[in-house]
Amino acid sequence: MEPPPFPEITEEVLFTIVKSYNLKVNEFKILPQIGLFNKIYQLGEDFILRISRKHPKSFTIAQRECIAVPLARAVGVRTPELLVHDASRKIIPAPFTIYERIHGETLGLLDLEPHDTPDVWREVGHDLAQLHTSVSEADIAKLEYEELPDPRLWPNELATAGYFTTMEADWLLRWFEHLASEALQPIRKCLCHGDVQATNIMVKADTYEYLALIDWGNAYLGDPAYDFGDKPIRTAPYVLQGYREVTPLENDETAEARILWRHLQLALHNLWREPQPDYSWAERPMPFLLDIMRFLLETDDERWKRLIA
Repeated sequence: MEPPPFPEITEEVLFTIVKSYNLKVNEFKILPQIGLFNKIYQLGEDFILRISRKHPKSFTIAQRECIAVPLARAVGVRTPELLVHDASRKIIPAPFTIYERIHGETLGLLDLEPHDTPDVWREVGHDLAQLHTSVSEADIAKLEYEELPDPRLWPNELATAGYFTTMEADWLLRWFEHLASEALQPIRKCLCHGDVQATNIMVKADTYEYLALIDWGNAYLGDPAYDFGDKPIRTAPYVLQGYREVTPLENDETAEARILWRHLQLALHNLWREPQPDYSWAERPMPFLLDIMRFLLETDDERWKRLIA
């Protein structure tokens, strides 16, 4: 199914936006679209404009950004300042936001393996630790969201649909039961970024130095281990190392099991999707599943190996 369209954006519309907010900008550049919900423009040298699709969900996404970004910045998370949030639909029939520009490159466009940039992922872990432990739950009460269904519901459905046989479905169900005692323990919820994939990480193009975590439209109140999803599980050891340099993860002894559960959940969920060749790693049907296989075949870490059913 095709996503809803973006509003028509002309140069005249862009000039109207920058004049409305007294931005001294004379040049515009559309940036590569690697996500589903926003079209991105560079305004001059110092600003980034994010324009949402014409869809009711776009207003929720923009609102989440408005809540999460100031809270994250206040506790020291490296993320650009939100300068404008306009949901009035007076200029265009969709919400838009304007951010300060981070002068760097998106990690997801550099075609690098996780082991090529371990320091970047450790720095991401530092920022996630600050985010998860420093924001008051009262400040994020509005960020509750509908969680994905229990993934144990899907193996038989996928088998019935022909993705694999009942033999593989039974094996997957045994694996989930193997993980459940650790993965499903009650956890104190916290502010989660919700989409920590390489396309939302800014780095210096020449040195790959970590600069910032961007795109807070999926921010929510949830299990901190779920912020280790949405990217290759091969990044998890580096992110966990950085996180644990700041503080243990909530219920730290179950961290690996909860992270693996989340990746299996997303892997099965994505199998229902149509291929998305023009979008990011996490929007496509197969990467989660193949990356789990690759990671568990390659790792020598017993904290992960013990989780194989």
